[in-house]
Amino acid sequence: MSSASDGPAKLSVEVRAGNHDRESCPVSFDLGFGLPPRKTIKLYELGSNEPERVSVGSCSGCCSESAVVSLIVDRLAAGLTRRYQAEIVDSGGCCDCGCGGSGVSLTHVPGSRVDLEIGGKLFTSYVVKEGIARPYCYPIIGPGGVGMTNLGPSDHPHHRSMYVAQGEVNGHDNWSELEGHACTVNKSLEVVAQGAVMGALRAAGDWVTASGQPILEERVCLCTWNLPGSARLLDWEITWAARYGGVFLGDTKEAGTLAVRVAESMEGRYTGLITNGYGGVTERETWGKRAPWCDYSGEVDGRKVGLAIFDHPSNLRYPTHWHVRDYGLFTVNQWGIHDFTGDWAQRGDYALPAGQELRFRFRVYIHEGGASEARVGDRFHDWATPPDVAVTVQE
Repeated sequence: MSSASDGPAKLSVEVRAGNHDRESCPVSFDLGFGLPPRKTIKLYELGSNEPERVSVGSCSGCCSESAVVSLIVDRLAAGLTRRYQAEIVDSGGCCDCGCGGSGVSLTHVPGSRVDLEIGGKLFTSYVVKEGIARPYCYPIIGPGGVGMTNLGPSDHPHHRSMYVAQGEVNGHDNWSELEGHACTVNKSLEVVAQGAVMGALRAAGDWVTASGQPILEERVCLCTWNLPGSARLLDWEITWAARYGGVFLGDTKEAGTLAVRVAESMEGRYTGLITNGYGGVTERETWGKRAPWCDYSGEVDGRKVGLAIFDHPSNLRYPTHWHVRDYGLFTVNQWGIHDFTGDWAQRGDYALPAGQELRFRFRVYIHEGGASEARVGDRFHDWATPPDVAVTVQE
């Protein structure tokens, strides 16, 4: 495949829906080569003169020089293929994203947070300021501008909106904020992508004991998408690296891995309803049960809204157990198996050898209405079994 230094290339791109109808479906594909400075991609559906909205970023990891194109595919029926023509062009603006201020923008406030805005309006902030027990996302702004989460309620002050935590790590508690608890201390935070349809940040931190001894390194990549309408997506990629020796993650329900405390009015004891991907409803049918996704819906300021979390098939112990309560706690939990089953012979302990890593991927889907109206199951497949993309470079 040619490199960008060989000159502008034209490309043909095919997006194949596969077995599922696609609606407002994020798609990303790797070009296999990098782009020169001040260059971007224009993508046209065949038969159209109007360019698609795209964001162009860089692939993480070993392919850091490779450009990644992201777009949102709308209304592509199962079994069908959508074809595009792409070309490399001058970006023609103040940045390479081409968003014109109407896409996803991220603002880094050093030592404090990164604000994620969609169409010029705050969606959420990833907060790392000094003095907190661990980073969190707050607020989470849903349809109609309503706040979807609760930050540090009086009954569980460690429930910080949306966060990553685990209560039994090498004998230390990085879940609560009780005396002697462990912490996640941020080391780095950077904006890595922003544009017409998506934006992303990358953070790294150490889990440390109350005395400051490091336990493991945590790396987070957080990505959001500029969907049409009021729905929102927030993708989490979480990596735990045993940089400081072996790590033992204990069997405990006091854990995320990704945790949310929903807004008070959404709680199951008020207007809320919990639903999972196997048809379970209410806490009784979903707490401790395994499922590929779980949804928590209810009313905020008179508006019915919901928040779903998707567990990726590549994750440890997929489909995960869910620690989800009528008082508003909503967590993905791969760990508390003996609590969930009532059987001490079934254990959720996990040993991560020194030098190795454990990666998780989750998608948070914020929507109008309940799980059925929002077609949460379909949106899960957009992510877990995405469309196939084929790219051909034309010299």
